[in-house]
Amino acid sequence: MYTIIFPFITNAQNIILEGIVTDTINSPLENTNILARPLSSNLNMAFTITNSKGYYKLNLHTNEPYEITVSYLGFSPFKFNLTITEATEKNIILISATDVLDEVVIIKNTPPVIIKEDTISYKTDAFNTGTERKLKDVLKNLPGIDVDKNGNVKVMGKKVSTLLVDNKPFFNGNTKLGIENIPANAVESINAIDNYTSVSFLKGLSSSEKMALNIKLKKDKKRFLFGDVEAGTGIAEQEHYLVHPNVFYYSPKTTFNFIGDVNDVGIKSFTLKDYLNFEGGIGKLFSNPSSYFQSTNDYYSQFLNGQDFTLAQNKFAALNFVRALNSKWSLSGYGIASKIKTNTTEETTNNYFFNDSNTVENKTDNQSNNQRFVFSKLLLEYKPSTKEDLSYNSFVKQTSINNVGNIFLSTLLSENNLSTNYKNNSTEIKQNVEWHKKYNTKHTTSLTFNYKYLKQNPTNYWITDLPILNDFLPLIEDDNYNINHFENNKQQTINLLIKHYWVLNKNNHIYTTIGNNNLTEKYNTEDYQKLSNTSLNNFESANFNNSLIYKANDLFLGIEHKFQKGIFSAKYGLETHFYNWNINQNFNKKITKQVWLPSLQTKLKFSGSNSLSFKYNLKSSIASANKYANKYWLKSYNNIVIGNTDLENELFHTLNLNYLKFSLYKGLTFASNLTYKIASKGINYNTEINGINQINAYILLKNPEKTWLTNVMLQKRINNFSVTLNTDLIFSDIQLMVNNENYKSKSNSENYELEISTDFKKLPNFELSLKKQFDKFIYNNNNSTFITTIPKFAMDYNFLNGFIFNFNYEKTIYKNYNNQKNSYNITDTSLLYDFNNSPWSIKLSGTNIFNTKFKNSNSISDYLITNKQTYIQPNIWLFSVNYDL
Repeated sequence: MYTIIFPFITNAQNIILEGIVTDTINSPLENTNILARPLSSNLNMAFTITNSKGYYKLNLHTNEPYEITVSYLGFSPFKFNLTITEATEKNIILISATDVLDEVVIIKNTPPVIIKEDTISYKTDAFNTGTERKLKDVLKNLPGIDVDKNGNVKVMGKKVSTLLVDNKPFFNGNTKLGIENIPANAVESINAIDNYTSVSFLKGLSSSEKMALNIKLKKDKKRFLFGDVEAGTGIAEQEHYLVHPNVFYYSPKTTFNFIGDVNDVGIKSFTLKDYLNFEGGIGKLFSNPSSYFQSTNDYYSQFLNGQDFTLAQNKFAALNFVRALNSKWSLSGYGIASKIKTNTTEETTNNYFFNDSNTVENKTDNQSNNQRFVFSKLLLEYKPSTKEDLSYNSFVKQTSINNVGNIFLSTLLSENNLSTNYKNNSTEIKQNVEWHKKYNTKHTTSLTFNYKYLKQNPTNYWITDLPILNDFLPLIEDDNYNINHFENNKQQTINLLIKHYWVLNKNNHIYTTIGNNNLTEKYNTEDYQKLSNTSLNNFESANFNNSLIYKANDLFLGIEHKFQKGIFSAKYGLETHFYNWNINQNFNKKITKQVWLPSLQTKLKFSGSNSLSFKYNLKSSIASANKYANKYWLKSYNNIVIGNTDLENELFHTLNLNYLKFSLYKGLTFASNLTYKIASKGINYNTEINGINQINAYILLKNPEKTWLTNVMLQKRINNFSVTLNTDLIFSDIQLMVNNENYKSKSNSENYELEISTDFKKLPNFELSLKKQFDKFIYNNNNSTFITTIPKFAMDYNFLNGFIFNFNYEKTIYKNYNNQKNSYNITDTSLLYDFNNSPWSIKLSGTNIFNTKFKNSNSISDYLITNKQTYIQPNIWLFSVNYDL
């Protein structure tokens, strides 16, 4: 049974009010909203909905008067006053509304929750507790919606991929920027839309599985400027700063959003996840091809992943706009710029093990990282009718990296100091044209054309006291060893795809596809030693320095049949790909090949929120140019890589079983996902190990990896409490080649988390969780297990008519394979005062208040066990002022 009952602060006894809600012909009305508003000011509203039989159940206070409203979409609301002294049964009959037009019902008292086909609508004021500051706080209160600390949002266990505000994409649909910056007081309602597609007439054809959130703004926030500005400074002799403006303007024809952030307190407005989301896709559709070209490394993204630093300075600005030029044309776009400077310190013990050998390396790594990037995107859309959609999309990205570091290494045999410098400037341009046309009820066509240009020039140098990789590099003796690596990489990709949708009848569709992917890539490397006399010792004589022109083409044809019978639907298809790739380096090699890629999807939809689905597909990928480069190149101070011209396309089988059960009445969400992946042909390394030094040579292996992934999420809401259980299991069998010998390893990871949270209005709210993680690695008769335990506690409390207190505590306890334990904790807190009837608020906040110095972590790979201490930013106390526009 599901009931959300807002809290009470009296000791009055609870009494049950229950009954059945039907229409005038005695049919039960599922998902009817029942609200009980207390007429006494010291009590809070109670809310529930009916189940599939129309049954409801409310917990009310004895001898307290309530105004009860019963509402259902398409029916006139029914209101009555009630004071109960004992358990009461009351059946209710709703009358069909007279103001119904095309299934759109105008009701003054909108139900808090409306479920209709693929959409769940929430009236947010019914669930707010009063402590909400941003959109993410509002979402956390809504039944069936889950928000994690990284800004990921799930609805009924399904991840949200698109965020809209008044039906318009918010910064490319990015959820994190939206939920962390849109003010809570601007939100009127929220629609969760399953199977979302931006081209409305493709719904039901494109098989979209996206989940979108559409944020509806309050009427007084339209045609007006709104948002907030926060400014903060360090206290207690701490020199820190924070400036964070959010400015929004929405009108029927024009939308502007600006988000800014300047701080040195470790707040990153842009993370690796955001960066990948803003990469600029290939348009509205076709984002998950069955065959694709792998891209040479994006060298920038790896530097956004780090979250731990001793110093961080962030400057961030983002502007998004949408303009309706007329009834048919619209222009939208965004620009994002970021400058990040961080200092990091890590102390690492690496245990290299293989057979009977064992080498221990102790490393201290200090880095000063400077990264900049600029994104810009422009989208021009033309919709001459409800049956045609034409768009042009332009995306430009520029990045710059300059990282300077110092590494101290020690082993049993030697000690060495390395000065390092990594630089890279890259430019990426993407162009996309997409056209969709619905000719009639039976025939629809989609076409997409994409062009991508990428240029990047990473350079790396190491200045050392002692020779490095001296068994592999032809070094000349010098006072210091200045070793340099240079790359030049240029890529051009052209994609064309045409897809036709043929609706045979209501239950049978035929989809045909034809397309072509073309890649041209130039890849050059140079490695050398710069001597004290400024002359160069080039490593070309030791089989270094690549010069490669790589061309690949993929022509493909496909057909799919989609059918539905009752609650069962299925889609099966087959694609054939004609590969042709050319590798031109010190010799020319051509390869032609044809592959067949089948796919299957089935779904049993028991109800709108209860389904079982199965997917199978075979995917193929062609390696990037650097994997074909047949000469060595330096990757790090102890690692050399060489490609292989004999590589072919990789093949991956994926099977997925998913079950979803969501009951708003019972307050129950159950989502389970089981995935099995097997690579029938995959590219891996043959690793030659000598002490800490490695040479990695790309090779093609049969059945190199098998992986089972399982995720189970169970959430139950009981009155003001929510209990969530999350389980993630990953079991992998991996084939390794080490020193030209074949080995098998097993990697198992088990994660279990239990969380209890509350949603009181007048009492403190808390989140209490315990996470347990078991990581096990089995390799060559070696068995290593790591256990991580993470208890968390968080509390929010709104008190004394304006104060909001927040407290977050997280402790991490590690136990490694030698049964050694270590732990650390991170504790943050804040106290905010919101002046009544005023746009001003003030806040005192502290991060890492117990001044934890470093975090501990352990990891294990094919032949390496790593124990790491990562130093973090010391405690910071900040006083800030916020003004609501």
